[in-house]
Amino acid sequence: MNSIKIAFKLLRNNLQIYEFYLIVLVVTVATYYNFAAIQYNETFEQIAERIQSASVASMTCGFVLLCTVVFFMWHANGFFFKRRQKETGIYMLAGISTSKIGRVFAFESILLGVLSLLLGLAAGILFSKLFFMFLGKAMYLDVDIAFSVSMKAIIQLVIVFGLIFIALGFKNYREVKKSQLIDMLNATKVKPTVPQSNYLKGLSGVFFILTGYVVATGFADWRWDLLLSSMATLILVSLGTYLFFGSFLTIVFSKLIQSKRMIYKSVRLVSISNIFFRLKANYRSLAMTAILAAATVTAFSVSLSFKQYAEDHKIIEVPYSLSYVSSDAMKNDQVKEGVTEAIQASGHQLAGWNEVRLAAVKVEYDGSKKIDSNNEAFAIRYSELVKTLEFLKVEDRESLLAELKPQDDEVSFILNARSLASPIRVKGDSIRLNGGTYTVKESRQVPVTGNALGFGSKNIYVLSDEQYNKMVTGTSETTLNGLRITDQEHSEQLVKNLTALVPGGKVNGFSTQYVQDYYTLNTFFFLGLIMSLVFVLATFSTIYFKILSDALMDQEQYEILKKVGMSKLEIQRSVYLQVGMAFLLPVVVGIIHSVAAMDMLEDIMNASFFLQIALGIGLFAVLMIAFYIGISKNYTKMVYGD
Repeated sequence: MNSIKIAFKLLRNNLQIYEFYLIVLVVTVATYYNFAAIQYNETFEQIAERIQSASVASMTCGFVLLCTVVFFMWHANGFFFKRRQKETGIYMLAGISTSKIGRVFAFESILLGVLSLLLGLAAGILFSKLFFMFLGKAMYLDVDIAFSVSMKAIIQLVIVFGLIFIALGFKNYREVKKSQLIDMLNATKVKPTVPQSNYLKGLSGVFFILTGYVVATGFADWRWDLLLSSMATLILVSLGTYLFFGSFLTIVFSKLIQSKRMIYKSVRLVSISNIFFRLKANYRSLAMTAILAAATVTAFSVSLSFKQYAEDHKIIEVPYSLSYVSSDAMKNDQVKEGVTEAIQASGHQLAGWNEVRLAAVKVEYDGSKKIDSNNEAFAIRYSELVKTLEFLKVEDRESLLAELKPQDDEVSFILNARSLASPIRVKGDSIRLNGGTYTVKESRQVPVTGNALGFGSKNIYVLSDEQYNKMVTGTSETTLNGLRITDQEHSEQLVKNLTALVPGGKVNGFSTQYVQDYYTLNTFFFLGLIMSLVFVLATFSTIYFKILSDALMDQEQYEILKKVGMSKLEIQRSVYLQVGMAFLLPVVVGIIHSVAAMDMLEDIMNASFFLQIALGIGLFAVLMIAFYIGISKNYTKMVYGD
């Protein structure tokens, strides 16, 4: 029988062992296919601007997905190899050469990859229409997305995953080829060595993590570059996590195990000793689990945050159904009359009309700070802002207006509507408006003009009525007419009709004010949820294989403990404690990492996402507890028997 036939037979017999691994691979392959197919989908290609955000988001998610799955596959492959070391030794004992055993294991690994490719691809194609429908809904696409199969995405998928599976097969071949018979037969009896404490590495790990947190929480106040700060945080926290689990925990457990009061109580000695003596072999797995846990909670919380942020800021971007500018007060009433008649004739109903008067001003900040493009901005009376927020029925407007109300020597800063997220900090700064010197009392982003043409990219400074009147004396004001109508989503024809009535022929419609960034946010919301699903599967499976690998090594130890009188209840308590610590440590560290990451996002977006963070952590914790109970039962079953 040749190697491929033997490999096929072994795969069929071992399918139960590979069950969980195969599920994760199938989900990953199906997800990757849909990520790849986004950029080749004809419907999305026709919407050039929006597909750009979807393509960028899908490629980013696809890259992260690949990095995650490569680690996971490498880790799981190691578990399977360890589990089959005794089987390998028996083959050697039967006289089969290591070359042939290696080829069989390599082919088995490749066949498993081919099976997951076929199943994952079928699942990806089957659910692709549903995937694109949800994505289209997230992107506010009002089009029918037809079912299609992307050959380009399939080719890309086969090349990427094919290379990974071949590399794994080659790795298995190499591992078996260099194996020794005696090592394979005694693999489960090998006792781990005592890890050595390294205070320099251990303390460095804690220092790197804390430094990463400090950078994440303080970069905005220090006005550091966002990209550099993000990369520095990621590198510092990742490196610190590996050193934390590799060295700092060794120091902690070595102290803990010397404490007789702590150790010699109930079944703690067995559980803590098992964890301590395996730290040297398990620290990479624990560190990666912590990073995966952080990625899971962060991806889910960020998705919810983006969705909420887009909803909350919709009124800032598009406060009016349509708007136009008028500067001639004499003709304004005549234009208003014509616009009102046109709205009534169109079948829409006029729900409200707000006139916002502003003045163009020159702004200069002390020092070299550049906040306003070309130092140009708008100024507005405080009473005008009160009227506008009342018209728009902005939530918490009373407290908001109290915060923004300036004194005579103050101004309040309103970030322009087009800036979706910005860590701009100008509160307390000294500025000059048209030559007058003021102090910035408050900095917020509230709806005033929206993304109307000529207004969307300019910041607004709020002055007291008295100071504003002094400033605009002798200069002209601009009036933005903001209208709200019924059925604003279908007002494109009305907007076209109004262009013949308003001065300059420029009318800002509902759809034209809604900018690309909001589509991007909603795209990331949907893809982020998909990524959090993949991350949580990878987190579960990484823990699952590590715990079961420990259980294999513990079988002989617990067999001896049973013989000396240890009851099943005591073994259960020992297992639950040991597995609990293996769960608790990386999960807690991962959750703390995710809180720091979300704090950084809050600074970037200038918003609070407490509810989204709490929801992400709570849901993840519930899933982990359920998984912990299930895997602890499996562990007990493996070491104690039925």
